[in-house]
Amino acid sequence: RPLPLLAASALTVLTWFLLVRTWSRSLRWWGDSLPFGAAIRIWFITNLSRFVPGAIWQFAHVSAEALSARISPVAATGAILFQQVVLLGTGIALTVSLAPVLPMSVTGTTNPVLALGLTSLGVLAAIILLPVAAPTLERWTTRLLKRDIKWPTPTRREMSAYVGTLVLPWIAYGVAFWLFGLALLGDAAPSVLPAAAVFIGSYVAGIIAVFAPGGLGVREAAMVILLSPITGPAPALLLAIASRLWLVALEILTALGVLAWHPRTVSSSE
Repeated sequence: RPLPLLAASALTVLTWFLLVRTWSRSLRWWGDSLPFGAAIRIWFITNLSRFVPGAIWQFAHVSAEALSARISPVAATGAILFQQVVLLGTGIALTVSLAPVLPMSVTGTTNPVLALGLTSLGVLAAIILLPVAAPTLERWTTRLLKRDIKWPTPTRREMSAYVGTLVLPWIAYGVAFWLFGLALLGDAAPSVLPAAAVFIGSYVAGIIAVFAPGGLGVREAAMVILLSPITGPAPALLLAIASRLWLVALEILTALGVLAWHPRTVSSSE
């Protein structure tokens, strides 16, 4: 089914652009700025580095590209790391809130009201505590990555808008995965809410598994475990592997398109 595949691909690319826009706009918290075209180039080129073993390489690549764009490497890497932490938090929150739509054999007896309450509590805690914890997080991440990392201290209103914005990519990813499932499995595909819950939960597992480049293997294993009670083991394995190949191919094609459109990094003064 080509139409769901095209829709899934378009939605995924638009979601990446939203993430780039959010990252580039957040640079103001570090007193820096970057044109959207240059931000897109840096984002897509350096994002491929996450498949290299060792979490530090992506940040090293970001630093090098930031210098070429004449912005602070500390700002560029700090903004990406901050976004990843908030994305992880919103991803966990959505995974918990969507757990009741998954089979009980996977999640046990999950109370929907309790799940929603825990999610709301987690999001509220992130809005309040992340700016407060900035100094501690700076010290920890600087030691971990062996480079200077500065964490921002946005106002509560700015933080609320930022966290709210970073809920949207997960929803879009979930819908895109559902569309991809329709394209691949047709009527045997999971419905939209279970598909979204499976994708978000498995993606979060891949982020947490820092030892796996790009969550490779971990995300697929989690996806098979969560999907098997819904589709059966064979379709779950097929969907897990095919979705990884699809996303990697889509990311490479998008990066090549970005390079063709924006072949060099421009300075923020241009």
